[in-house]
Amino acid sequence: MNPLVAWVAELLLASWRRQEREGRYRGADDFRALHIDPADALASWRAATAPGAPWPDGLASGFDAAVRFPDALGLDAGETLVAALAVAVEVEPRLRPLVAALTDDPGARQPTVGLAAELADALDLPPAAVRAAVAPGGRLALFGLVATLAVPGRPSPADAWVVASGWLTDAVEGEESEANGLAWVTAEAADGVRTTVVSGADHLRHAESVAAPSGRAALWTNPRGETLPAAARAALLADAVLVAALDDVPPPELVAALSAVAEAGVRVAVSLAPGVSWVAPASWRVLTVSPAPAASRARRWADALARRGAVAHAEDLAALASEYPLGLDAIEEAAERAVAGWPADDPQVPTLGDLRLAARRTAWRDLSSCARPGPTGSGWDDLVVTDAIGGQLRDVAAAIGQRGRVLDDWGFGGRPGSRGYHVLFAGPSGTGKTMSAGVIAAATGLELWVVDLARVVDKYLGETEKAIDKVLRAAEASGAMLLFDEADALFGRRGEVKEAKDRWANVEVAFLLQRIEEHDGVTVLTTNVSHHLDEAFARRMSQRVEFTVPDASLRRRLWTASLPADAPLDARSDLETVADRFELAGGAIRTAALNAAYEAAAEGTPIGLRHLVRASVLELAKSGRPPTRADLGDLGVHLGAGR
Repeated sequence: MNPLVAWVAELLLASWRRQEREGRYRGADDFRALHIDPADALASWRAATAPGAPWPDGLASGFDAAVRFPDALGLDAGETLVAALAVAVEVEPRLRPLVAALTDDPGARQPTVGLAAELADALDLPPAAVRAAVAPGGRLALFGLVATLAVPGRPSPADAWVVASGWLTDAVEGEESEANGLAWVTAEAADGVRTTVVSGADHLRHAESVAAPSGRAALWTNPRGETLPAAARAALLADAVLVAALDDVPPPELVAALSAVAEAGVRVAVSLAPGVSWVAPASWRVLTVSPAPAASRARRWADALARRGAVAHAEDLAALASEYPLGLDAIEEAAERAVAGWPADDPQVPTLGDLRLAARRTAWRDLSSCARPGPTGSGWDDLVVTDAIGGQLRDVAAAIGQRGRVLDDWGFGGRPGSRGYHVLFAGPSGTGKTMSAGVIAAATGLELWVVDLARVVDKYLGETEKAIDKVLRAAEASGAMLLFDEADALFGRRGEVKEAKDRWANVEVAFLLQRIEEHDGVTVLTTNVSHHLDEAFARRMSQRVEFTVPDASLRRRLWTASLPADAPLDARSDLETVADRFELAGGAIRTAALNAAYEAAAEGTPIGLRHLVRASVLELAKSGRPPTRADLGDLGVHLGAGR
């Protein structure tokens, strides 16, 4: 029998007998009519337990039977009494008749604030102790132990019920009840500081860096006001620091709630995701933590795999940690991906390829929010450009392929801002800029992701910068190549400040300039109008490739490449004449070839000269250059040909 429940029962019984002696118990007849006799209901307590221990030893032993409580939560005598009364009535229904008798309410099932005050008086506690215990900002509410509920039709605060929480009930009954959204972290013990804001790395790294003197931290992965009491209570009971993992600036109400639990004795840290900037209260310590080095990441990979019954070669993990600078929390997720689907009883030895794929897919999660996979499947042979442009593109691919040797082995990577490789592709639309980026990515073994400007550019101040920072960090972690198509829309020239929006636009461009310069990966920026780009961006490019509209010779090659070998081509189709007569870029030629094929297929004929001419004229018209009959000459006859 739980000594806490027995102690409360003795206390209630003594209070009831005192009421009888003092003539204050007026409801005997009412209770007998309902077949309620408090003395009979509690007769078993006299036989089963010794008289209640004196205050406060009885309560302490009852709580300690289930959990280090109430000392661990710092409850005072009044708070402990209210918690004990509420939970004892909850776990032992035989106490309810006595509660009903003491509150003069035959239907009562919960103790009241007034009853708690009467018991406090019997223990020589002042009435103010109970009032403070049930106050909204008290520890009972702060840690989610007891709720105070008003009774309909009874406006007096003394008539309000005190109800034990599910966690408190489970704890007294010896059942495990964990707070949701907490991940326990063990690390080397650190100095205990009540409130800290930490940034610079990932949430798991932050949690390890601010571990309480016990060496434990509770990483709160989904911080919300309604779950704070349980999270704070769990952290305090475990002597751990509560780390609120935030991917955005915390709302004021959450900051106030965290400050309140910190004042109540909980060590609190706010972990800011990379790219999140927040000015913490002046009393908070600010800590910047560097990302985990490659050696630490390799050890984390080994530990994460071992916990899942898998092992990997040390050299593979070293290479993996160097190639993919994932945060510690992302490594845990990637390790889970790497072993997913393996039989539980089968020794798991994932290959380096398995691990690389898991690392990339983990990082792609953040990439996919602002970017999409780029074009794939094309190689150098598919690229139709001038020899000069082709040579420049191969130089770019060669430089990207040698980054590891030059930056790491030769030491060039130690220079500030020198690890990234950024290329500008400038030229008219359809000249092969996007396709060239895909070819280079394939040649260097990188995944190409195209930044979706529609999901990046935001009208609200600071949101565009946050989105760009997020996608760049995800690209760094996954080793992906980023393509900013039509980059002048994002990296346009800074102009004269005439109104507030101009100032903020200039600030945005300045941030993007700095962030691109800091980016450790490979980026390709394309623009149709290079003079629209801010000059500072152009100066910081590792390479600049100028794409030009193809001449007649290149256009003939483009027409040939755009018509597959299986496509039925009329023998009289004169690709050379079409290429000479219509000045189209490569993208327009590919579109014209496809439209000509659709028209021919609809007619049930091979692709003829008439289809090619009509499709070419349509492409010229789309670009604002519709040819006249005089321009077409003898080819004009094909425009009048119908289906």
